[in-house]
Amino acid sequence: MDLNGLITQLEQMPSRPVIGLALAGGSAYGIAHIGVLRYLEEISMPIDLIAGTSAGAAAGAVWASGFSSEAMYEIVKSTDWWFLAKPVAFKSGLMSSKGIADWINRLIGSKDFVELNKPFAATATNFATGELVVLKEGSVAEAVRISCSLPGIYQPVEYNGLQLVDGGLVQNLPVGVCRSLGADFVIAVDLHANLESKKPRTVMLSLIHAGNILQRQHELVQVQLADVVIQPQLGRLNPFNFRAVDKYVDLGYAAAQSAADQLKQMITQILQHQHSNPN
Repeated sequence: MDLNGLITQLEQMPSRPVIGLALAGGSAYGIAHIGVLRYLEEISMPIDLIAGTSAGAAAGAVWASGFSSEAMYEIVKSTDWWFLAKPVAFKSGLMSSKGIADWINRLIGSKDFVELNKPFAATATNFATGELVVLKEGSVAEAVRISCSLPGIYQPVEYNGLQLVDGGLVQNLPVGVCRSLGADFVIAVDLHANLESKKPRTVMLSLIHAGNILQRQHELVQVQLADVVIQPQLGRLNPFNFRAVDKYVDLGYAAAQSAADQLKQMITQILQHQHSNPN
C-alpha cells in the first residue's frame, strides 16, 4: 500500500498511538524545518505533539500556533534577521536574546503554551548544573528565546531563579523530550547529518564546527531513539546564512520525501499492532 493509503488508515484508527515531532537546533539550518513541515502537510501526516531545540523551538512554536509551512516560508523570506544581534554590555554574553522573544510575540501574539494548537515543549540547559530543562508552561516566546540563547553569544536568561541557555548543549535533537511528553512514536529532524561535507574556512566557523562535533555525539544517541529520522543534507551551507531560504527549504523537503519508506514502515508497524491487539 502507498503512503497516502497507510496514512488514511492511520487516521481512521479509533485509538492510535501518539506521534511526536522532534525538531533539532542548528541556527539558519533550522529553516530546513519548513521544507519538512511542507511535506508532512502535503501527505497529511498526523502530528500530535512537538519538541524543539533552539531554531527547532522557533519553528515548532510557530507551527504549533497554527501557521502553515507556506506562511512560515513567507515569514522567513521577508524577515530582517538583525534583531538576532542586539548588543549588550554584559560580561556573560555579547548580545541580548530579547529580540527573539519580541519576534515570536509579533508572529503568534503573546501566547502561553496552553493556547497553542498542539502540545509543544522547548529545551533549555541549566547553565549552573548542565541539566536539561523542559519548558512547557508560561510564555511561548520566552521559552523560544531561552532555547535559542547560545552561551557566549547571548547572555543567559533568568527563569524561575535559574540561569538558562540554549537546550542544544544537552539535547539538540529532542527525541527524549518527545517521549517524555507522551509520544509513542517520534519523527526526528536531524540537521547535522553531514558535518564533514563542509570544511570551515574561518576561526569562528572552526570553533562552531568543533562545537558541532561535540554536540553530534549527543545527537547520535537521540537518533537511535527515533522511529523516523529525516536528515537534510546541509553540510555545504553556512549555518549563519539566513538568506539561503530556498536552498534550506528545498533540502528539508527533499529529505522528508526520502524518508517516505521510513514513514511507511512506522505506520505499518502501528497498524499491524492494532490488528493483533484490537482492544
